[in-house]
Amino acid sequence: MTDEDAALQAIATLDPLSEQQEEAKAEINLILSSEDPFIDIHELFQLYNVLYFRSLLLPRVEVSWSARLTLCAGICELVRDPGNGNKYTRIRLKLSEPLLKFRPRSDVINTLLHEAIHSYFFITTSWRHSRGEDGTGHGAGFLLLADGINNHGGYEVTVYHTFHDEVDSYRTHVWQCDGVCRLQAPFFGLVKRSMNRAPGKGDQWWARHQVECGGTFTKTAEPELTKEQAERLSGLKRAGRQRNKIDTWVGSEKQRSDRPSGPTKEGLRHDEPTRKRKASTDASGLTEKHAKVMISCPICEEYLVEDAINEHLDKMHLS
Repeated sequence: MTDEDAALQAIATLDPLSEQQEEAKAEINLILSSEDPFIDIHELFQLYNVLYFRSLLLPRVEVSWSARLTLCAGICELVRDPGNGNKYTRIRLKLSEPLLKFRPRSDVINTLLHEAIHSYFFITTSWRHSRGEDGTGHGAGFLLLADGINNHGGYEVTVYHTFHDEVDSYRTHVWQCDGVCRLQAPFFGLVKRSMNRAPGKGDQWWARHQVECGGTFTKTAEPELTKEQAERLSGLKRAGRQRNKIDTWVGSEKQRSDRPSGPTKEGLRHDEPTRKRKASTDASGLTEKHAKVMISCPICEEYLVEDAINEHLDKMHLS
């Protein structure tokens, strides 16, 4: 059976509706007329299964919210059964919680119906759902059934539901190319992703970029680690991140030590540690040229020789 055949069979059940379909339609209208912004997608899916999809989707389709889906509003995942020759037997229909949680209720419903149409075709065509001319599965059969559902229930099921502004807000890992493509629209050498995956050979456009630009991508932005992510870091990675912060802090300390002496906000002078160090070295017979710079620990404020600050931090504060 083709997608078009399956679509025509589903549309044929809409006029007239069966008794079960009439009951499902009445319950759907009751839910949609409510002012409650919360939608039970499982309840709605069960009703739409009866009204529009010939009761073929359950129990083979599992519906859920996904907290990790950030590139599109919904997807259909085909699930293989190892005990049945590794054939496809079930479908996971997932809706994006990050993209849909602040959208109007109608967007949730239209997305649910969109993915339900894909699920219907997979089941009725023995998993040979047509990918269409653009490879997305939105061929003639999809458009036919989507139009039938839209006309019957006043929905707005469309081919695409990416919500570009919301998607872009989750693309917090950013790389910038230093080649000529950084001057070219529409991307200006920027690659933005929701996951920490650097541009490389796995990207379809990579070979073309190497020929036409040849520039190198450097990461310029990434999200801050959550408390849980920081705790999961290995000791080595955590120490590396700590050392980077300390190196930055030491550099700023050196800049402050080079400034002209004068009162600080706390009433101290920038050269006070240096003067104390100079007096002690003079007493021990060392010249100012051989004296070592003293800096204070950023955690316990103990004064230490600059060369010993990292060892002190590792021993006293890293844990």
